[in-house]
Amino acid sequence: MLRERQELLERLAEWPPVLRGSLRKHGNKCGNPNCRCKDPEHPVLHGPYHYLSHRYRDKTHTLFLNETKLRFATEWIANYKRLIKTVYRLSEINFRILRYHYERLNGPPGGAGDGKSGKGSGERDE
Repeated sequence: MLRERQELLERLAEWPPVLRGSLRKHGNKCGNPNCRCKDPEHPVLHGPYHYLSHRYRDKTHTLFLNETKLRFATEWIANYKRLIKTVYRLSEINFRILRYHYERLNGPPGGAGDGKSGKGSGERDE
């Protein structure tokens, strides 16, 4: 368990860029009053266009994404989802260590501990 925790911590130290948000796409109406997008019966919207929706400080911000921005946003959102899964896994490991193996922890609470407990070397970390 301590080894797995250390591996996760090392992986976090080299994490790629992350972005919390949602991708969406929708059509728009233009400003031309004679355009097909203004047809009252059957409007044909321009697009669809890609947008990033991001919530920060109780406000939702929307950003238009061109193809380049879309590629980055897609990758960074996937990185964010993987990061959250990794943090949840790390938290679960830390819970189990505190519950079942707290005697193995050495040093201050912020440290990872060295896994030495003075017990036999044949004991497993899980």
